[in-house]
Amino acid sequence: MNIRTASFPPKFRQSNSNVGRAILVHTAEINAAEETGRGRAVADSVLHVVSIEGKYNVGVSVVSRSKVNGKTPPDAIIHDVVTEVYHIIEGRGILVVGGTLDSSVRIPANNPIVVKITGPSSTGKHIIGGTRYEVGPGDIVVIPPNTPHGFVELKTGIIVYTLIRIDPEKVLEIKN
Repeated sequence: MNIRTASFPPKFRQSNSNVGRAILVHTAEINAAEETGRGRAVADSVLHVVSIEGKYNVGVSVVSRSKVNGKTPPDAIIHDVVTEVYHIIEGRGILVVGGTLDSSVRIPANNPIVVKITGPSSTGKHIIGGTRYEVGPGDIVVIPPNTPHGFVELKTGIIVYTLIRIDPEKVLEIKN
């Protein structure tokens, strides 16, 4: 028995009804999610999670991160099975990718964050080592599973990005 698999939340499946159809996310939907998150330290608005022919799930989110009292909120996380693709649409920041999580804590498998947003994950106080990337509008970052990552500095008051989550284990809850 694979212990890691045993801790996963239930797998969410959907019929193949989306075969031959695209999932379109309009700018208005992205802008509405962005406005909802403004002023909050972190807002991860899941717009859609769809099954791709029952083989894997793909999620589309809008994430905004804002300084709180002039400071960047702590951010250090690692996901077991989900690949994340960030496309920065507003703001600038320093993203650390790689290294190791300091004081890693597992997020419980039944936590709504795991089921609806990240899949099986752990957080930490910060990232030791890793590579620092300055990112801004138009930049795309691909973060494979099992890769610590987090924003350590926001150069602007806010950073906003669309986030595509590729979920080969189908652990994220379907949302149309």
